[in-house]
Amino acid sequence: MIALLDGMPMVQLPDGRSVLYDKKWIIAALRVSAERVGQHNWWLAEHIAESVTLYLKRDFESNSVGIPNLEAAVHEVLGTLGFPEIAEAFHLPEPPVHLSLTDLAREAGEGYELAFFGLLGDRLQSLTGSHAARLEIHDLSGCVRLMGKRRRSVQTLREEIVGFIRQYGMTSGQSRQGEPLEIQLS
Repeated sequence: MIALLDGMPMVQLPDGRSVLYDKKWIIAALRVSAERVGQHNWWLAEHIAESVTLYLKRDFESNSVGIPNLEAAVHEVLGTLGFPEIAEAFHLPEPPVHLSLTDLAREAGEGYELAFFGLLGDRLQSLTGSHAARLEIHDLSGCVRLMGKRRRSVQTLREEIVGFIRQYGMTSGQSRQGEPLEIQLS
């Protein structure tokens, strides 16, 4: 028997991939929808997402949920609570894509910086081609610690990585079709 993480069903994407359910993804989509209809800093997004999460955990009987079913669950909660305008504006983008800089530095191996920046450019290029609206890049500190062992200035390395990602983000934002790619670096 396979046990699902936290009792939550997997989210089935239109291309056939399955990803873990992430409540933050629903919250972000709700906030964007509320902004579209003039509800700035809408504080109910977290509560709505929690309601959907509880439904999926307690009452949803399948091991996976498709995007249309997930959107329908959010629409139902919004409609029940009296927010039909937000329900009408609600659209669930593809879930955020995650990229670990430390894993990338390990993959670069002994080639360190040259290989690392090459791999980072390749990954950013492939992620830009996806339909995801958000890219979450993690482990900057761990990456700098790992790669900085052979370098005198760790701060310069950090600035180069951030600058590379920032430059790539500006370039991809101009060439991307559909929604712009939001990049979060931590």
